[in-house]
Amino acid sequence: MTDKIDIEALKQRLVEGIQVVSGEGILSGSGHLSVRVPGTETFLINPRFAGVLADAGDICTVDFSGKRIGGAGPIPSESVIHTAIYRQRPDVSSVLHCHARYSVLMGLQEGGLIPFNREARIFADGVPIFPDSHGINSEALAARMVEALGPHHAIFLRGHGCVVTGPGIEGTCISAIQLERACEDQLFLMSFSTPKPLPDAGRGRVKERLENPYRAWPFLLYKHKVKSKAEIRAAIRTLDEGEHY
Repeated sequence: MTDKIDIEALKQRLVEGIQVVSGEGILSGSGHLSVRVPGTETFLINPRFAGVLADAGDICTVDFSGKRIGGAGPIPSESVIHTAIYRQRPDVSSVLHCHARYSVLMGLQEGGLIPFNREARIFADGVPIFPDSHGINSEALAARMVEALGPHHAIFLRGHGCVVTGPGIEGTCISAIQLERACEDQLFLMSFSTPKPLPDAGRGRVKERLENPYRAWPFLLYKHKVKSKAEIRAAIRTLDEGEHY
């Protein structure tokens, strides 16, 4: 069982993740970020108000049946997105649902996302498009969405937004940021050319880079003034010289 100190640290990381993706324009007044509590059938999620306003003390604990067992709440109406994914995808440790502008637009394109640049390449296995534009606030709808998601790392909700998964808070946030950038770039490129997949697009995402984003995440924490430079540098876990992945 995870002890209280670990839970509090996890809540703080969740708050930091929300601040970063809000600063990047991924989350606005709506949307939610969650993280699985290791060794349990529970997860942490921001309550049903603008996530960027949440402190660690506001974070709610929810079990896999969707019941709030900690925190004042209320929890987001689409918390079933998270419960459904965590139950079906043991490889997923964090989930983000957002309504980012370019992801919404890309979800309306029949061709979907093309792995044409380094941001899009981490989704080389494909980003399915879920055809229902309604808010996913029922078990039945969430089950259909998870079936459509399959083994993929993200899914577009047509005309609504997207859901992004990852091996942890930081990796999920970085994936969501890269997805939004890739969507923006592709839509721009489509205005004057036809995007084509990179020759090596099949190599897809590198899990280790998302589990330890030792360059991207410290930069984002610094960019959005989430922590001091000294705090950020002290926490960096770089690779050994000559090591790469």
